Amino acid sequence: MKRKLAFIVLLAAALLATGCSMLEQVNTTLNYATEATDFVNDANRFAEQVPVLAEQALTNPATIDRLQTEFQSMKEEIAAFNALQAPAFAEDVHAQLVEYNDTIRQQIDGYLQQIDQNVIDLEQLANAPMLETIRNMAGLLQQIEQLGQ
Repeated sequence: MKRKLAFIVLLAAALLATGCSMLEQVNTTLNYATEATDFVNDANRFAEQVPVLAEQALTNPATIDRLQTEFQSMKEEIAAFNALQAPAFAEDVHAQLVEYNDTIRQQIDGYLQQIDQNVIDLEQLANAPMLETIRNMAGLLQQIEQLGQ
């Protein structure tokens, strides 16, 4: 009788541990999907703001400070997102996003350097390649959303 009771308790503990592990995995997946979706949405907002700010900066040089702040903020968001640990099955999507992020970060660094040297071409910035990269990144949004389901 004691053996049966011990077996039942052991079996229940094993099932509970397995259930907790599965719950933790689901939670990790949902957290990553939410973080990735939020990041891509923020990047899209950034891509929408840059051309507007560049256009405004043509007539209002004070807007360049705001543009510089937006660039710095996006670099910080990129660094934070790249540091996330993706669940195993999301590693490919995360790797693609990190690759896009590296391209965007390099371009942002170039624009920040131009701003510091007062040689930025604001008209060219409105059509910057990084904006196309962000649009490509947004194409991964559907894959990310499927991870959360």
